[in-house]
Amino acid sequence: MRGRPKDAERPGPQGRERGAVRQPLVDAQLRLRDRRRLAYCEWGDPAGTPVVLFHGAPGSRRMAPQPNATAALGARLITFDRPGYGGSDVHDGRELVDTPADVIELLAALDVDDFAVIGVSAGGAHALATAVQLRERVRGLALLGAPGPLDAVPGAWDALPPLYGPTARMARQEPARSVRAMVRATERFVAHPASFLGGGTRADRAVAADPEHGPMLLADAVEAFRTSGRGMADDLVALWRPWGFAVADAPTGARLWHGAEDTRAEPDFRWFAAALPGARSHVWPDEGHLGIVARWPEVLGRVLPAP
Repeated sequence: MRGRPKDAERPGPQGRERGAVRQPLVDAQLRLRDRRRLAYCEWGDPAGTPVVLFHGAPGSRRMAPQPNATAALGARLITFDRPGYGGSDVHDGRELVDTPADVIELLAALDVDDFAVIGVSAGGAHALATAVQLRERVRGLALLGAPGPLDAVPGAWDALPPLYGPTARMARQEPARSVRAMVRATERFVAHPASFLGGGTRADRAVAADPEHGPMLLADAVEAFRTSGRGMADDLVALWRPWGFAVADAPTGARLWHGAEDTRAEPDFRWFAAALPGARSHVWPDEGHLGIVARWPEVLGRVLPAP
């Protein structure tokens, strides 16, 4: 990057480390046209190929696996807080199709034209919305553990956790009420963000306990819930509602990754493999939902456009 945009705020540490948590090259806020703040980070090689990473739910701009590998692969990784997370202001009533507008403004401020896209978990739907709207600029697309549309993936409604099922149905008729219900449900994570990392599959517990990966995951969760649970609530309600775009309109040749231990995401993985044009699927037999963290160089290396 040739420098921060003139309307960015709050620059951060430049690639230094504090304890075991790696710091980004840039940690700043952009003031959008509607006056909302959008917090973002940059990692890796500032002169490298731009890649936009869409974090999960919950998540934040601190979701940046293995920054040294990012730099070594020649990638300029851009991460940002979706509205309501971390340092980004709430966007009332946001839908999936609202995300590309924020990305457009961010990339314009950073002087980025073409870029690759990676969507993690619930961030996959936001990555797809962006890839569909900006398909002429997208040079690579990857989804990892991403849930598909509730009305399209077989058995998706029945697979929702007991807490989410009624709230997801409410989201179809009363989205604001559904958001309020989810904000209440996230209060325990706001009070204790680390509790969100407990449990999971054997593979996911190993990733979270790894001294290389665990501090990043904890920093991501802490930032996600720093102000409230609103970001997660808005994300889930948007995911449960009609998506507003056709998945089949995504750029051809998307890469899909799935950890075999992540059994809940398996139907979605199979659905995306059939629904996305020219999709190429990869299964990690010994990984779970957090497989991207341990396998980051593989994912990034394959999504980067060929020179």
